[in-house]
Amino acid sequence: MIFPGSGLFNKNGNWIVAAEIVKTSRIFARTVAVIDPGWLEDLGGDLCRRTYLEPHWERNRGEVVASLQISLFGLIIVAGRKVSFGKIDARQASDIFIQSALVNGDVKKPFGFMTHNRRLIEDVLDKENRIRRRDLLVDEPQMAEFYRQRLPEISDLRSLSRLLKQKGGDHFLRMGDEDLLQHRPDESELQQYPKQLALGDHSLECSYCFAPGTDDDGITLKVPAALTPHVSPAAVDWLVPGLLAAKIEALIKGLPKIYRKKLAPIKKTALVIIHEMPKTSGSLISALGDFIHRRFAVNIPAEAWSPHLLPEHLKMRICITASDGRQLHVGRDPAILGQDVAGDIRHTEFEAARRQWEKSGITRWDFGDLPESIGASNGNSTGWIAYPALEKDSSTKKQVNLRLIARRQPALEIHRQGVAALFAIHFARELKFLKRRLNLEKPAAEMADYFGGARRLQQHMLERVIRDLFGRNIRSAEAFYDHAAAAAAQILPVGEKLCELTTAVITAYGNARRRFAAPGKSNVVNSPAQQFFQHLTHELNRLVPDSFVTLYDMNRLPHLVRYIRALEIRAVRAQVDFEKDRAKSETVRPFTDHLDAWLANLPESTSAEKRQALEDYFWLIEEYKVSIFAQELKTAVPVSAKRLEQKMKQIERMA
Repeated sequence: MIFPGSGLFNKNGNWIVAAEIVKTSRIFARTVAVIDPGWLEDLGGDLCRRTYLEPHWERNRGEVVASLQISLFGLIIVAGRKVSFGKIDARQASDIFIQSALVNGDVKKPFGFMTHNRRLIEDVLDKENRIRRRDLLVDEPQMAEFYRQRLPEISDLRSLSRLLKQKGGDHFLRMGDEDLLQHRPDESELQQYPKQLALGDHSLECSYCFAPGTDDDGITLKVPAALTPHVSPAAVDWLVPGLLAAKIEALIKGLPKIYRKKLAPIKKTALVIIHEMPKTSGSLISALGDFIHRRFAVNIPAEAWSPHLLPEHLKMRICITASDGRQLHVGRDPAILGQDVAGDIRHTEFEAARRQWEKSGITRWDFGDLPESIGASNGNSTGWIAYPALEKDSSTKKQVNLRLIARRQPALEIHRQGVAALFAIHFARELKFLKRRLNLEKPAAEMADYFGGARRLQQHMLERVIRDLFGRNIRSAEAFYDHAAAAAAQILPVGEKLCELTTAVITAYGNARRRFAAPGKSNVVNSPAQQFFQHLTHELNRLVPDSFVTLYDMNRLPHLVRYIRALEIRAVRAQVDFEKDRAKSETVRPFTDHLDAWLANLPESTSAEKRQALEDYFWLIEEYKVSIFAQELKTAVPVSAKRLEQKMKQIERMA
């Protein structure tokens, strides 16, 4: 410490010089003066020791620098002064410059050759991402060696700019494929990973990422919000050809052992599937189940597959984007395509289009032709898209409205109903006459009480005629009036035919109801007979609901009469021998139980293909009942328990 008698005691600076050091009760510095350490560098001269620490690239200065540390007699008098390192160690400084500035691209404004080289590198990286391998691009030391062989010992941007001017350009620093590729990829393999996917009428952009464990690993499909109605969830399940083989192999490996062992060796089976199974527009799971059943005779129900256990990169990542490129929704669940994103596209241009297109109070086709869709594009993305549709006015039958609908499928259904309503206005007089002709005769009118009355049935028949004759996707005045001319003569015959078929159905229904009610009047509550006829009544009501006229196609109605008669014949024969009827019903029960279970647990995501198959299965069961309980009525199609089992297994394979 400074001697207490000094004038600098308790006033000294960080640095002092002392004439002597005295040790008494402690070590004291005597005869001291404050000094500025900045003086020491010049005064010390060759006695100063200089050390250069942490050489590195500095982006803002545009050169390689180091931290200079100067010490005198072991005391650091200068610390952390930045100095140009190129003058100290030109070779090391040049290596740092090449790695940081040129290879890593850490510069404020890249040179032309850097942009060119980066573009080539990104192209190679994209190929690696697509084929999911890291063996195409040369490593960074090889890139650095490319620059090292072509550049003198340069460590700053100013010197590089001067060199490029002297050389007359940067062509000598531009890389080619041969400088970046370790080996050329197989072009046929790359074609299995397209950058565009054709889905419906649109081509959508795909991007790839090979980064296991990250959110964006695998393939990402970019879907503009306006196009989500056009992209089928089933279509994205097929991924791209390059990933499909791995997905199929993983799906087979995820099967329960009872199915998996029948498909060994799995890799070979997956290759057979890839080469032989045709791609469909439906679900991949359904297609796999059907093909494996036909090709390998292995019946795999849809619920046996475990697509949720697949690695993330084998599930399509769907990115729904706004018109300005913003991400609205991202996920790997295809159900994301069903989300309502209409709110995003209702911006200024869309609202302006609505004001231009939408009309109310339409009574005839005087508004020009209607395109299937209208929209606007912003650059490479779809700004918005909408579907013009005639809409039935719910408040009156005397007009329709023209609307823009955000989603394609609802728009198509709305438009068909709207076109039918416009035809109803056009043929108002003819339809009024037809309605009078649709009056049911007295015996049938009494039976109509089971269905809400004769007037209600009359209205249903009129609606059915209008829908069948005029529910069309017509888009022009010419097509509208051409169809009107062709359909005018059919209105009355079609209506009368429908009335005849409806009369037959309700008459058969009424007779059956009376037959089932009579034996059920037993004084014994819940007697076997009473329960049996209650069951038949339930079957009858299920077969012929009160909306049957609008629910079923006209060509289905004659079959309804036959099914009702089969129930009546069953009732007559059961009264003679209930045990025989019970034995026969047991052959039908497994099929009806399966159908009931399916219908009770049918998810919204069920494919249209499976829904149609379930409807076909329902009618096939009815035909089977005819063959079991009333063989004399004949069946419309070949049917047996074996055929029903085959149909049941087919449905089980569907997703």
